[in-house]
Amino acid sequence: MLSPILKLYSEYDLQKPTIPPRSRLYCLEPIGVGSEYVESLTGYVARLAQQHCVTPRQLLLTEIAPHLARLKNRLNYQPETVSKVFGIDMCKPAANGTGLTAAYLVEALSALTKRNDLHKLSLLNWALLPKRGLLRHQRAWCPSCYLEWQQGGKTIYEPLLWLINIVVICPYHHNRLLCQCPHCHQHLPVFYWNFRPGYCSNCNQWLVNYEYKTKHTNIEADLDWQLNVVRNVGELLAFESDLNSPPKINNISDVISTYINQVFKSNKAAFSRSIGIRETTIGFWCNRKVIPPLDKLLLLANYFGISLLDFLSKDNLVFNHSHQPEIINVKQSKKPYKRISLERKSVLNIVLTEVTLEDPPPSLEDVALRLKYRPHVLQHHFPELCQVIKVRHADFKKLSQKQKIQPILEAALQEFPPPSLSSIARRLGYKNNSYLYRCFPELSRAVSKRYQEHLNVIGIEARERIRQEIETIALTLHEKGYKPTQALVTRLLSKPKIMLNWYARKVLREILHTLGYE
Repeated sequence: MLSPILKLYSEYDLQKPTIPPRSRLYCLEPIGVGSEYVESLTGYVARLAQQHCVTPRQLLLTEIAPHLARLKNRLNYQPETVSKVFGIDMCKPAANGTGLTAAYLVEALSALTKRNDLHKLSLLNWALLPKRGLLRHQRAWCPSCYLEWQQGGKTIYEPLLWLINIVVICPYHHNRLLCQCPHCHQHLPVFYWNFRPGYCSNCNQWLVNYEYKTKHTNIEADLDWQLNVVRNVGELLAFESDLNSPPKINNISDVISTYINQVFKSNKAAFSRSIGIRETTIGFWCNRKVIPPLDKLLLLANYFGISLLDFLSKDNLVFNHSHQPEIINVKQSKKPYKRISLERKSVLNIVLTEVTLEDPPPSLEDVALRLKYRPHVLQHHFPELCQVIKVRHADFKKLSQKQKIQPILEAALQEFPPPSLSSIARRLGYKNNSYLYRCFPELSRAVSKRYQEHLNVIGIEARERIRQEIETIALTLHEKGYKPTQALVTRLLSKPKIMLNWYARKVLREILHTLGYE
């Protein structure tokens, strides 16, 4: 009988495999980390809610709020609205900012999703930036980006760059960011209970008007400066710094001081004149008392010839002494004046000449309305005639005002009790009486003198009443055998506070001296 052939099988590992910890919410990957179009933290919350098929309000109140309560040591905290968690609409941008609101939200979301890169969706890496005016209070968006993402089948999201207040254009399409829904024309809050990227939280319509492709607004006057702003801010958002070693606040003051020392030989006044910023403000920056806002940091970085990222993060910069660029002054382009044909111009010249002889003289605004032109257009083409019209109307208006005011001042000289000149000025709608003194010096002095004489008479009568009352009380106490001291007289006065007046005390001393007490 043949012996059975034994086969050796591989061993089974009976130990339980190590399973990584499960996250409470989906470990949703944020969009654009490491780029200038990184997703905002509030936009990430909205996308996370969309993935769980709930509204942002439900996700926030049921899952995120309990974690926030534990972080804030408020165990019995049960908010009922989004505003109770993020604050009112003016405070909601802080969820993407540099403070505790963003830090708590990042920590709560990191615990729920098991992701460690969510701090890059806010400005926590740049906590040295001043909070005031840093972020918008309403949503802003580029319709061309939304449309491009939709047609390309990409995820619609809210970039953090759109929430930076100083950024007003799209870096890719160069159009101005929109801030009003094209359908309901409402401004939208940064975060709302039904917030959905790409859609209006008021009317739930798609935030792209399809006519926008042909009607979008291009930035022409300050395009170079705006592109510079977007490029520098985008570098900050794309910079993947470590929270354990954030940029130091001292870097800003050190860079400014170094530049002044190297280029201007420690002359802050010369630097102030060169850059157009007050010397006291520059002193506050150098002494670390004030941190420049983001717009001033961009201005300084452009003037120094460095990027904003280097300005905030690098130490020991060496500047080129010959590099002193011109300051970029962003000015709106002037609207061209309306062209007028020579024939029409000659007709207008005759009409305006006749206007200069009209009585009463009309104002330039009335003449422009009559001729269906804007005042500045007439003033541009007919400066001398327009100046005559303005001067004649101003003189007429001044004369009319004088003819109206003079009878009032003359009537005030007959009033009783006499009014003060200030009260008359208030009746006429003036803040003070300087105009009356300038135009009616004699009448004004007469009104003031009469009012002052009236006050003097009232004062004399009041003092006489005080004297009589104190004298009566003092004599009564003296007849009863009591010394009329100040305390006793004060108690018997009809108005005890009268004795606080120096005149009342003087009268009492004179009466005591007369009665032989002193």
